[in-house]
Amino acid sequence: MTFTQSISSGFRRYFDVRTRSSRAEYWWWTLFALLISVVMTSSDAVLFGGAAILDTISSLLLFVPGISVAVRRLHDVGRSGWWLLIAFTVIGIIFPLLYWYINPGVKGPNKYGPDPLQPFDDPSFAGEPLFDGTGDGMGGARSSTSESRVCAVCSFALEPEMNFCRACGSKTFDFEETAKFCSACGLKMELDAKFCFSCGTGV
Repeated sequence: MTFTQSISSGFRRYFDVRTRSSRAEYWWWTLFALLISVVMTSSDAVLFGGAAILDTISSLLLFVPGISVAVRRLHDVGRSGWWLLIAFTVIGIIFPLLYWYINPGVKGPNKYGPDPLQPFDDPSFAGEPLFDGTGDGMGGARSSTSESRVCAVCSFALEPEMNFCRACGSKTFDFEETAKFCSACGLKMELDAKFCFSCGTGV
């Protein structure tokens, strides 16, 4: 996953703390947050005499997606997101959190969903692009095309059966609007739903 794809995924999955994120997505997002902090701090020094106004605003905007991607990264190595709480201890930041974040994820699907690097390698997930946050596929309408496709938003390689991009959640086909799906976790919802009852994302 590239830098821009990681940023797009981070914002699209703003409240997603149920699925998985690859090591590249986590570290690209961390770099993005650091760069924004540097730019905002410099802007505060020029515009507001050092008062942390823009830096505070940007930090608040990036706080939730930062927590979300950190939790998803823990899921990728097979750990509960609750382990993030040990960041409040000094030793917790260095070990084991940093150790887990720099290690590759569990190869293949785990209880939090498919491998974000190879989401359709396992036969049990083939043709099931939607996930309810527990790692079980949710059946949806399938595309009949067998052509190779990529997501128009983030260029993620798509399987023929995928109705939604696994990387960013974008819809990849045209279907009759008898239902809609959460862009963060892929849950099928009623047309009049305003929020996803699984992950809380506004729709």
